[in-house]
Amino acid sequence: MNSKEQRAHWDLKYEQGLTSLTQPDPFFISAYGQFVDQSFPNAGVALDLACGLGRHALWLASRQWRVSGVDLSDVAIGKLSRAALELNVNLDLFVGDAAEYKFEPARFDLIVLFYHLDRSLFPKIVSALKPSGLLICKMSLQWDSDGRFATVSANPLGRNELPLLVPELHVLYQEERPVCGRGVVEFVGRKLGGSPKTTPELRSTLTWR
Repeated sequence: MNSKEQRAHWDLKYEQGLTSLTQPDPFFISAYGQFVDQSFPNAGVALDLACGLGRHALWLASRQWRVSGVDLSDVAIGKLSRAALELNVNLDLFVGDAAEYKFEPARFDLIVLFYHLDRSLFPKIVSALKPSGLLICKMSLQWDSDGRFATVSANPLGRNELPLLVPELHVLYQEERPVCGRGVVEFVGRKLGGSPKTTPELRSTLTWR
């Protein structure tokens, strides 16, 4: 699908509800508690790419983070703007493809990217992180070479590909697993540099499981 078709596709889905995407992902909550909270106890500046209805952006803003959100869907951003008003939190919102967002170098302490795969984004993400900044990412991936586990992407991530897309990041956590008929990778990485507080080393599981 081209950009116009994608926008129409997601506008329709968000008009229809997608209530399953209104609550923060359990992995995000657990990763935040184990890796973000102790490094940024006074919050910071965050970017939620392909934010949809803003389940993670709203959660962060309610905890005093200064959050920017980007999504292709006018409908999603409109609903997110109204939700922010109802919760009395401030968000900087942008309608457009994540690839069109103007990434400023070393601007963000935290970047969140869930289920939006564009390999060209990753160098921009790394550049936009401050030294010691964190990336929390969750993606579909091709689980089996024979395609037994289908994915939602025409060109999904391969096994162990994600760390190769962000070689400048120190991997704090990575797990790949089959779930709901497809593969999923969960990832937390830290940009090198700065003087972060002590954080847990690489773990094979997070506490929500």
